[in-house]
Amino acid sequence: MSTSLPVKYGIQVEFTFIGMGSWQQQTNLLLTGSDVDMIAYFQLPLNTFVSNGQCTNLDDYVANASDEFKALFTEEQMNGCKINGVQYAIPNLRNYGNDFIMLCDEAKLTELGYKAEDIKTMDDAEEVLYAAHEKYPDIYTVVPQSNATFVNGWTWEGLGDQNYIGVIGNCGQDTTVTDIFENPDFIEFCTRTHKWFEDGLMMGDALSNQETGNVQVQNGAAFAYFANSSNAAPPAGLTKSVIVSNWTDSTNISALTYGINPLSTQPDAAWTLLEALYTDTDLMTLLIDGIEGTHYVMNDDGSCSYPEGVTSSSSTYGNATCYWAMPYAVGVPPITDLGSPTFFDDLVEFNNASKVSKGAGFVLDTDAMGITDEYAACLSVKDKYYNGLMNGILDPETVMAQAHQEMVDSGIEKICEAKQAALDELLK
Repeated sequence: MSTSLPVKYGIQVEFTFIGMGSWQQQTNLLLTGSDVDMIAYFQLPLNTFVSNGQCTNLDDYVANASDEFKALFTEEQMNGCKINGVQYAIPNLRNYGNDFIMLCDEAKLTELGYKAEDIKTMDDAEEVLYAAHEKYPDIYTVVPQSNATFVNGWTWEGLGDQNYIGVIGNCGQDTTVTDIFENPDFIEFCTRTHKWFEDGLMMGDALSNQETGNVQVQNGAAFAYFANSSNAAPPAGLTKSVIVSNWTDSTNISALTYGINPLSTQPDAAWTLLEALYTDTDLMTLLIDGIEGTHYVMNDDGSCSYPEGVTSSSSTYGNATCYWAMPYAVGVPPITDLGSPTFFDDLVEFNNASKVSKGAGFVLDTDAMGITDEYAACLSVKDKYYNGLMNGILDPETVMAQAHQEMVDSGIEKICEAKQAALDELLK
């Protein structure tokens, strides 16, 4: 890339990779000066970066971009990176929507006489889980997706807020904002998981769990777990069954975006780089797959594989499976771990087919809404109960009302009123 960028685009570029654990701290430091030009906005809401004056208005750049660039995203997807009508960032290519799925040990599911494609509802899933519990009593029947998170989302939508302090339900198709502890979708889900817990299907110590569901199922310690998912293939040895079909909440499109530091001394060159990393297949392939023959080898079907003796865990260049953090990938040979030689084209179709929440475009600004103190108080209450309910440990019949009352005492009604007014305005 260091040789092609000056020749093709007249720019010299230095790439800096920052680890996930230090991303937020390091990017905030970078955005206080001019040492960074193009940057990924990640781990904080885009609105927070905008409010902090850390994003450049990209309207003119987008208006003058190539037709190829303009064709990459739908109007709805581009609008997902606008704040108050201004284009402050560009979405990257990853799954904006999620299927919510149950992943099972493939061999054990076959032994039970079930097929993954026949499991389509929570009732179907429950039947399989009870059968597994009876046949494999010495392992966990169902475990959290990761640590104490039973599943990362479901059918409730937080309206610009992944903490779920005031939600709408039905995959974002409802338009009445309620407390999460009064949301019918949430209550139904937790009532079911509590029954599983009482019947011995769930981890008794899920709140202190330090493993992923994937690892536990692959290691034979568990039969199944629930997760959010894109069109990617399930991990080796597992099957996946779609329980809730692909939908996009109000935060997903803007959860990871690319833009330009407003303190950059070379914003035009930064845009040149940004546009190139979305449209130049050779550059995109170098960024994602690395160097052919060193980091990957081509397959006849158009996909690529790690060189002989190399795996995703031993590769010295790990972007092939971390494509979701890169700007764009259509035209890049997908690594075989992703499950299909047409994976990136399929991902675009997956995104375009996703049911979009009616809260799309919702911006949560607790200061402007006058709910900052109430939000902080309610977040403390929500964190006290949410994972315990999702993991079935707490009894919804008694705890849900108690949690709701504590939310009321902390100001949830004011928050819901503010979110409702903003949602009503958005839907006009």
